[in-house]
Formats: sequence, structure tokens, C-alpha cells
Amino acid sequence: MSIPNQNQPPAPAPSVASVSAAMAALGAYAQPPTVGELEQQATAVGGEHVLAAVLANALYGASIGVGMLAEGHMLAKGAGTQEMTLARQQVIKASGAVGPGVLGVLHWQTGHVSHLLKGMDQKDCGPVIAAAARTASALLALLACSAVFSPEDERAGQIPDELARARKELAEAIAELDELPATAAAMFLDGVPDL
Repeated sequence: MSIPNQNQPPAPAPSVASVSAAMAALGAYAQPPTVGELEQQATAVGGEHVLAAVLANALYGASIGVGMLAEGHMLAKGAGTQEMTLARQQVIKASGAVGPGVLGVLHWQTGHVSHLLKGMDQKDCGPVIAAAARTASALLALLACSAVFSPEDERAGQIPDELARARKELAEAIAELDELPATAAAMFLDGVPDL
């Protein structure tokens, strides 16, 4: 279930050029692409709308890297919880999300996390990753439910299924964690005491 922001008209779609310029400003390119290269890339991926989304997600990833580096330096210089809270509040503020839109941002971010963890789980990375993947999926379902504010909302009918999915995913996550001591003991010759 997706979470559109129902309180604001949709913003215009970002252009490939504007997202590429933002990536260049962030220093994400070794060499920024030319207009011709962007046109070739757009054709290769299925159109400018696809390339804009691809580049926007790349920009998001580059911003995460810059944010992690900046936070690390901030903490190394003695900043604490108050400064970290101030810094991290800027994610929602910069997204432009207000009211129910904040849940949309959280749903979108959780979708990224869930997708990556599911991919790792498919590569059999162990019970902790499996539990994390299922927990992220459950959170995604709960956030989708949390964005429905009225029985007239077309998504209201999906809530029972989303809640059932969240329960199932959480039960599977708990089962993965319950198996962790036996799994960990099997991984180490001498066993793992007191897990």
C-alpha cells in the first residue's frame, strides 16, 4: 500500500538536469555528465522519468554518505543527543513533508531499508538479517496503515491485510531470533555460551 500525501497537490516531477546538478553540487560525480550523456542514459533506462528517479535515488544515497560523514565528525567533536536530534530533524524538514506527509517519508525510507534487507536475506545472510528483513516489512505495513485517517480513504479496506502481514512478519522475525542460539552454536566449533 503506498502512501500519497493527500493534503497537498503533487509537486512537479524533478527533471533529470536538476537532479544531476544537485549530484554535481554534492560532489557525487567524478565528472558530471553532459546533456548528451544524460539523454543517452534516459533512452537506455526507459525515459527521462525513469532516469530522474534513478538519479534522485542516487542523490539520496550520496546524501546519506555525506550525512554519515558529517555526523561522525560532529560526534567526534563532542556533540551529543541534542545536536544529533537537530541534525536528523532536517531530513523531514528538507523533504517538505508535513502532517500525514511525514508518514509518507517514513514509509518511503522504510521501503528502501526493507528492499535492501530482503535482498540480503535472499542471499542467506543468516537469522539476524532474516529477522531484520521481516521486521522492516512489518514496519512498512504498519506505516501504510498509519497513513489512513478516514474510513472513506480508498486504502482503508487494505488495513486488515496489512495488519495481518505485519503480524505474520513479526512472528517470523521472532522465530528467527529464537533459533539464533542454536544457529550461532552451529557456526562456532566451541559453541556460544549464554545466548
